[in-house]
Amino acid sequence: MNIDWTSIGTDTWKVLVTGLLFGAGLPFLFSVGIRLWDQGSGGEQADGTVATRNVAALTIASVLFAIVAAAVVTGVLYVTKASIAHYLGIQLF
Repeated sequence: MNIDWTSIGTDTWKVLVTGLLFGAGLPFLFSVGIRLWDQGSGGEQADGTVATRNVAALTIASVLFAIVAAAVVTGVLYVTKASIAHYLGIQLF
């Protein structure tokens, strides 16, 4: 029996990175987006001062939300590609 340890290590590394990216990476990006959206929206602060809108923070937050939404839509389409091909005749990926 010949075991290819290099292939096992490479495949394990790919699964680990993918799991970290989608399991922790997307929620992290979403939480950073929420934090930036809160900082960028301005309004009254806890001490009573009024902050102006930060357009850069709102723009970065919107980009992060778009990345997360695109990843979710891509994942759903990937999981349902067989059903979409069967019922609608559209071949994805």
